[in-house]
Amino acid sequence: MNATTAQPALISDAVQAVRLGQRMLAREILAGIIDLEPRNEHAFTWLAAIAETREEAIQLLERVLEINPHNSLVSNTLGIQRLNRHPRPSPVETAPASPQSFSSTCPVCRTRLTAPSPTCPHCGAACTLRDLPAVLANGGANERRIEEAVALWLNQLDNSPPFEALLGVGIGYLSINRSGDALPFLLRALKLHGFDSVLRELCESLAERPLILAVDDSPTVRRLVSITLERQGHRVRTAVHGLDGLAKFREETPDLVLLDLTMPEMDGYELCKALRRSPGGKHLPILMLSGNDGVFDKVRGKMAGTTDYLSKPFQREALLEALTKYLQPALLNGRHSPERQERVSHAQVNPHR
Repeated sequence: MNATTAQPALISDAVQAVRLGQRMLAREILAGIIDLEPRNEHAFTWLAAIAETREEAIQLLERVLEINPHNSLVSNTLGIQRLNRHPRPSPVETAPASPQSFSSTCPVCRTRLTAPSPTCPHCGAACTLRDLPAVLANGGANERRIEEAVALWLNQLDNSPPFEALLGVGIGYLSINRSGDALPFLLRALKLHGFDSVLRELCESLAERPLILAVDDSPTVRRLVSITLERQGHRVRTAVHGLDGLAKFREETPDLVLLDLTMPEMDGYELCKALRRSPGGKHLPILMLSGNDGVFDKVRGKMAGTTDYLSKPFQREALLEALTKYLQPALLNGRHSPERQERVSHAQVNPHR
């Protein structure tokens, strides 16, 4: 049976568990998939990404290659893992390669490149930071392959050269329109490679983008909102339920919040009230999303502190119109707010000062 058509919902649940830091739950889900389908290469790949030891990761990656010998991402990763198992002594410390220069491998999936190219032929990610605008405009990245590659990089942050790992994660996320997830890793890379002007300019540009927090338990809605707004020049962070949204809000104050009405853990009404009580949330535009277009829900939303109400399924034009209406005044009023100034200052950090 083809692995790409089997157990897609369970794979999605496992990936979501990984993103939320629930690795034990992710392992249980992936093990269940393998029980049902012993040759599911994607399940083995994700298990390798969250393996507890290098030896375990190597064994799982070897199993993937047994299933699909043509998986170049896993082949390259396995080679690096084996090399790290017995690292060669090097008497000379060398500086990490600049992301401006041509690399012989894709910075995200590590596929070997035979010639300079704006995009990787395997995963579609940008091959250098200079090529990111063209990649983002093209929209030809393979999201599944990039997410698998990013998961492998994340698992190797302690074992691989930090700059390469951080840059790989950052470029990977940017290539699939997830600048909200990319910026923290690019900022960490900048601290290690602060003299790189292209990386610095990219971080400053991303930090200046209006930050939108989208809280919805539907993966489809989160992805739709993220792609739509990222392509309009916004930086989007997503959360899967109210408690997750509150945690993301406290990590970095957004310029606007999109909030689902019905969610587990903490519903939209409760989260809206919590945001209004939080520092930076009193005057924040909060737009509630709901499949119920009833008067009672709208009144209850207003009482909870929502700014406006969008009915689902919403059209792209309605979403953009709402952002134009509420985001621009918020940006003008909050351009010099402490939260926004701190956000930009993080991107302008100079390690050599």
